[in-house]
Amino acid sequence: LAVQRISKDPSLNLGHRLDYVVLQEECETSRALVRFIDFGKLSSAFIGPLNPGFCEVATLLGENWNKAIFSWMCINYKLDSTIHNPTFARTLPSPTQVLFTIMKYFSWAHVGIIASSEDIWTDTANKLASALRNQGLPVGVVTSIHKGEKGIEDTWNEIKGVDGIRIILLCMHSVLIGGEEQATLLTKALEMGLADGRYVFVPYDTLLYSLPYKNISFDVFDDNSKLQEAYDAVLTITLESGERTFYDAFREAKESGEISRTLEATQVSPLFGTIYDAIYFMAMAIDSARRKGSRVSGTNIAEHTKNFSFPGFSYQVETDNCGKRLSNYVILDTNGRGNQLFPTHLLDMSSDSVKSLGQTIHFPSGAPPKPDSSCWFDPDVLCTGG
Repeated sequence: LAVQRISKDPSLNLGHRLDYVVLQEECETSRALVRFIDFGKLSSAFIGPLNPGFCEVATLLGENWNKAIFSWMCINYKLDSTIHNPTFARTLPSPTQVLFTIMKYFSWAHVGIIASSEDIWTDTANKLASALRNQGLPVGVVTSIHKGEKGIEDTWNEIKGVDGIRIILLCMHSVLIGGEEQATLLTKALEMGLADGRYVFVPYDTLLYSLPYKNISFDVFDDNSKLQEAYDAVLTITLESGERTFYDAFREAKESGEISRTLEATQVSPLFGTIYDAIYFMAMAIDSARRKGSRVSGTNIAEHTKNFSFPGFSYQVETDNCGKRLSNYVILDTNGRGNQLFPTHLLDMSSDSVKSLGQTIHFPSGAPPKPDSSCWFDPDVLCTGG
């Protein structure tokens, strides 16, 4: 859909016809990298990779091949240096920065991370821990879900064994878009008495797309009162899309005949919109490089991502004069009953500020987890004495 629309966009001058190959990434990190290397000579640029486990290697190869890499999934903090990684560009704000801004706002510094056992998620968890530690935050435990019911219990016991954790990041598919593993994990937390408000659970994957929530009922809660109760301890952070949601944009593309598949909008992951925007983002960079008279090379394309504004799949995509994506995020909460999510706070990434939207967060115990010392969020102060 993105390539089709780019080729018809009269405002873009790419000098070439754009075509694409879907590179099926292997689930195992080492094997995924082999497939990536095979495409070094065939592709002019890459959208991806999906697995943060080989982002650094992919970026080094991209630099060697002079091919740009546009990624929303790479959270490796070392990649943010444009001097060392001139062919790498982010198509979304760094999820670590989003989390840091929110944790600073609520003064929750002590983190635990639980990942699904697949390579893509364990690698995400490890890179996320490393990026948060680089910001000075204490990540107390990084673990993956052990097999079976007893295994999930062991996972929670591992978390319980670490003092002071306030916020638990869940690196796995969100239950709101069909993540059964997250549903099982949260239900077990409730059964073990851990969804009582001592922790805030934050799904990681909703940071990577715009989850529609206005006038949307999540039927995953309808016949599952335990999950509904457990989800009261969850705060969902997602890209704010404004009035037009991902589902609206998908239905419009179907009605216009651009998408011929018989899928309903609600059967499609909103990650579709993120990938679409990443492809358009790359086309805008090629266009910008050509307009400024630069040769279309990996370094030049990655360099020309500044001061963009273009219509993304369901909302306007903008970057600042450093090429940093300007996006708003929203914190969503449930009221402990029902099957809807309500916005409580807006996060403005252009100023790294959080503002309340007037709806208070419904914590299971009536109060948020205890705040940590503000020294954790001050780069010039060393935290001492706990």
